Amino acid sequence: MKKNDNKLIAKVLTAVTNRTLSVAANSRCHLIYHQPKQPDAVRKFRKF
Repeated sequence: MKKNDNKLIAKVLTAVTNRTLSVAANSRCHLIYHQPKQPDAVRKFRKF
């Protein structure tokens, strides 16, 4: 049962990470009003 729990935790963390990267890739910095340079790995999560 412990192995299944670890797999579930890994899937949940992967989903949360992907969603967070997608939101970060599609939004601008609203504190300083500029767009910092994004790494190429983050750019692949953009939706447009």
